[in-house]
Amino acid sequence: MVIAQDNLQIMQLKLYFAILHRFWWLVLGLPLLVGGISLLAELRQPVRYAATARVMVSQEPFAQLPENAPPVAEGDLFTDFNLSHSWLSSEYILDDMPQVVSSRMFADDVQALLTEQGYSIDAAVIYGSLHASVLHRAVTISASAATPEQAEVIVRGAVDVLNTNGLKYWDRSLEGDSGLRVGIIDPVSGAAPIQNTRRMVLNVGLRTALALGAAVGLIFLLYYLDDTLRDRQQIEEWLGVQVLGVIPKE
Repeated sequence: MVIAQDNLQIMQLKLYFAILHRFWWLVLGLPLLVGGISLLAELRQPVRYAATARVMVSQEPFAQLPENAPPVAEGDLFTDFNLSHSWLSSEYILDDMPQVVSSRMFADDVQALLTEQGYSIDAAVIYGSLHASVLHRAVTISASAATPEQAEVIVRGAVDVLNTNGLKYWDRSLEGDSGLRVGIIDPVSGAAPIQNTRRMVLNVGLRTALALGAAVGLIFLLYYLDDTLRDRQQIEEWLGVQVLGVIPKE
């Protein structure tokens, strides 16, 4: 019984392979066609350029002592407690930095600053290009654009806006003081083309795999819609009678 079931499964597999072999041109052709078109479309995507700058960010220590605090000398205005509080509170600011830099408000401020400097870049372009990553207190600001000059200008504008506006984005800026210390440790780099080979390979591979699946599905659909009698086994299954002999085609 087990042997008969195994033989049946082997026969079914052979049938499936025979069906795929009959339509081999579709199995190969459709994935190759889709893969070629996808690769051509990816290669024709316009080249974009990325520029980066790295800054150190910390909260500015308070310039005023709390009310009812004992008098201190002018040189001792920033006490150890004040400095410690500044470093600790900086952690919360840095946690929010990626969201701030990629926000629409930040993009609008960068666009306004660049307009004052004589650059005409739409705020929507800036909004979609600015990103930030944080490592300890170092913030890497990056921007992608259609030209190297545009990418560098956007990054410089972002650093200037962050230095000027500071805690405005947390609704905590002090009058006449941004509330943040922004020190540039890596100035804006020369923009370089974005080499996104991994994304291209994934996109082309995924579309080719989907095309292969679609080709296999289409082959079996065509097979089951075809009512042509092709072999002895098919005749016996359809008619329910045993075939005694077969006249060869040639």
